[in-house]
Amino acid sequence: MAITSSFGQTLLGVVARAPYPIRQNILGTAYMLIARRRPSIIPLLARTLADLPRLGQALLPRPEDALELPDGLCGLAGRIGVAELLEGYADGMFVLSHIGPLKWWAPQNRMTLFFDQARVEKTVRRLLRNRRFRISFDTAFETVMKACAEPRDGATPLTWITPRIRKLFAAAHAAGHAHSVEIWEDNVLVGGVYGLAVGGVFFTESQFHTARDASKVGFAVLNRHLQAWGFASNDGKHPTRYLGDCGMRPVTRAEFTGLTRKFARLQGRIGKWAVDEALLDDSWNPPADSGLTAAEVLPGGTQCPWSVEELLSTRRSSTW
Repeated sequence: MAITSSFGQTLLGVVARAPYPIRQNILGTAYMLIARRRPSIIPLLARTLADLPRLGQALLPRPEDALELPDGLCGLAGRIGVAELLEGYADGMFVLSHIGPLKWWAPQNRMTLFFDQARVEKTVRRLLRNRRFRISFDTAFETVMKACAEPRDGATPLTWITPRIRKLFAAAHAAGHAHSVEIWEDNVLVGGVYGLAVGGVFFTESQFHTARDASKVGFAVLNRHLQAWGFASNDGKHPTRYLGDCGMRPVTRAEFTGLTRKFARLQGRIGKWAVDEALLDDSWNPPADSGLTAAEVLPGGTQCPWSVEELLSTRRSSTW
């Protein structure tokens, strides 16, 4: 959300210093009123009001229920715990809300990494070779999640990683389903990734870094492990150039739902994860290393007609 006037910047500074609930609600409302999201307000309110009487129940809509505006809204999540979180993700949805009740989403297009198509930048390979960073799994999950929720420099201090999301994913981590990657430099946490593993599908939730390229190194190490462990894919949700550079590509909602209904129902890798030292060098060759291929996971390829750049420029998501 861009605020260019000096008055707007001053106002934003005041809001940024407000207590979290006030800041989140003001900025969440402003986010909702951005021009490209305004056509979604009425259907958003209609779906919310329809589900409100059942808010005390566990609500698990279907991806087939998703609205076109706002893109992918399936319904409210209601009373949600770890079991419901896993069930919804296994059906191709995810939970997110800047303000108001948690909502289930399944956008029309979904960024997905098939590991044989992964790409690793030369800079990342050099950092792995030089061992500048130390990588660990599942040693500081809540710290990583909290850091991911912190405002980015120069960005509006609005986060979807709300206290309720943090509590929910902390419970999933305690149960062995949510995992973190920690990137350390001189024993200081300088980057991290966290997400949810459901059967044979990993769902990346967020990343952060305070040292250049730290999260890129951690993400590459995570994806190499996922390939070696037999995972089918890594979900990136919404398109970004960074995800595209990593080899992720958009697939349709129907394709993604079919993928999760097949592979997320398989026996998963539950419990605390540990780094395999043999997978920390710079020799990863995604097309040649053993693991499931895109052709095995999504036979025939995707029917999504959009490139990452087209999704970013003309079909940006209106997820709330």
